[in-house]
Amino acid sequence: LELSLDVIDAVFADASLDGTLAQLLPSGPDRRDDTAYALLLGAIHRADARVLLATPYFVPDDALQLALVLAARRGVQVELLLPARSNHRLADIARARSLRELAAAGVRIHLLPRMLHAKAFVIDAALASAGSINLDGRSLFLNYELNVLLHDPAEIEALSDWFAARRAQASPYVARAPGWLRDVGEGMVRALGFQL
Repeated sequence: LELSLDVIDAVFADASLDGTLAQLLPSGPDRRDDTAYALLLGAIHRADARVLLATPYFVPDDALQLALVLAARRGVQVELLLPARSNHRLADIARARSLRELAAAGVRIHLLPRMLHAKAFVIDAALASAGSINLDGRSLFLNYELNVLLHDPAEIEALSDWFAARRAQASPYVARAPGWLRDVGEGMVRALGFQL
């Protein structure tokens, strides 16, 4: 991911002018720790009100899947905003099992009728993020990515409002049991998750 110094300077210049609290969150194979992944998991586990996630590609690993299921089961408002069909058919097939399990746990899944390129999350009223990180193994662990963390309440609420506006344009996900052939196919594609 290339990011010019002008863009970085602009982010910090804007923050210093209006008091907005923001922080850059890089991730990639050159990082010592999976900081972005650990931050997201930790925030979901600590959430007590809401977890809003928007991504074009949703292929969570077991830990992220479990964090979302547990959050929904303990009464946290967990919502996913996804395209009904992304521009990557295999990623859509790979996400199917996860979506069924999440829907059964009480997660509200919203499907947009068009491609969604935004990658963002809002956790409670304390943290929000937007950037290039998708919620799949390749993006979380292999690719060079960069997100901006927002700590300012007004900015967090603005991102929440953005999410609500897109949610209003979406249709609710309806889980359907797959046939055995589809189930086998989903499992095979899911096994290749890091390659998607």
